[in-house]
Amino acid sequence: TDDDMTTDKPRSVGVLGAARIAKKNCLAASHSYTSCRIAAVASRGEKKGKDFINEIFDENADDAPFVHGGNDAYNTLLENTVYDAVYIPLPTKLHETYVGKALTSGKHVLLEKPVAPSAEIYRQMLTTASENGKFLLDGTMFVHHPRTKSFITSIPNPNRVHFNFTFAGDDNFFKNDIRTKKEGDFLGCVGDLGWYCVRMGLLVFTGSDASVLKGSVTDVQVTQFQLNDEGVPLDADCLVYFSGSRILSFRVSFLHPLNQTVQISSSDSEYNAIETDAILPHKGDTITYNLVKQGLIQYDEVCTNETKVVESDNSLVQEVCMWGNFAKWARKIEETANTPAAVVARNVENEIWWGGDSEEVKEANAIASYSLHTQIVLDGLMSSIQNGGSKVVL
Repeated sequence: TDDDMTTDKPRSVGVLGAARIAKKNCLAASHSYTSCRIAAVASRGEKKGKDFINEIFDENADDAPFVHGGNDAYNTLLENTVYDAVYIPLPTKLHETYVGKALTSGKHVLLEKPVAPSAEIYRQMLTTASENGKFLLDGTMFVHHPRTKSFITSIPNPNRVHFNFTFAGDDNFFKNDIRTKKEGDFLGCVGDLGWYCVRMGLLVFTGSDASVLKGSVTDVQVTQFQLNDEGVPLDADCLVYFSGSRILSFRVSFLHPLNQTVQISSSDSEYNAIETDAILPHKGDTITYNLVKQGLIQYDEVCTNETKVVESDNSLVQEVCMWGNFAKWARKIEETANTPAAVVARNVENEIWWGGDSEEVKEANAIASYSLHTQIVLDGLMSSIQNGGSKVVL
């Protein structure tokens, strides 16, 4: 159970790279709830790695993470049997190489999104994880928080989800950030921001039931987009068509002020469910979403507004929840993956990556399928861009 997590020996985690995004995740992984410990950081620039460690941890503590430095730092960490899991916040184009090495060297993997250059490559990663009895989890934080589970089921029979996820990059961002580089994260804003929008839509329209994911999305289209000189998307308006006349529409951009608002609507409800801090939530002991009902009075000239505020416990922030699930699911896969029954039950074609009847293994398989189908939709959106904004059948 969750209460038992801290009684186990902490999982020893190595980090590949000293990326900025890794800082908050290293802090989250170090929370006592997660049953994880950041044991090492690999950085090709040793000074950068040491500065990274010193900023987050007490460099004089007995359990301060070790720094692997030099051009072969990533491989050195992966070859070390002291670490039984790795966190990989590297550019997307490097994922295939290092995820494969990590899994075949006997390590569970928590991988930053977007997970791969294509769904085909990610499916192979999951197959490698399955064959080696190791867990592969993408780093989508919000799906692990209890608010999300409440929000996505708050409106009956939803048929529209609309998401705006934007931020305004500065000159340094456009000049140096890997999210704007063809040789880094070439999916640009579609991969960096659109990943969350697509994942939210999939969760809402499937009710978190991974068994109905296949075939749920029929077509996708990018109706407007702006690319930089390297062909990387900086701004895009996207449509994702689901069966049953349901639509996810979203806008993602590196060119406009921060906005992370999502709305769920239904023809069967007078209320819209709205989050204004959907991905990077406010701080506090609780976080909220709103159920909003509007009406018209005085000859339809005056708008009325009724808002119900729904609170969720935030004593464990979403990143801590994610690391806790990572450790819990990895442990159960480790315990059961190589039993005869689990080996027989594995069926990667049907997205059963790990065999076993436990709830933990079922949850691990489900979240892996959501990751794969998110990437499938992103592939379709990028294909739409490449074809001038035409509709693409999935």
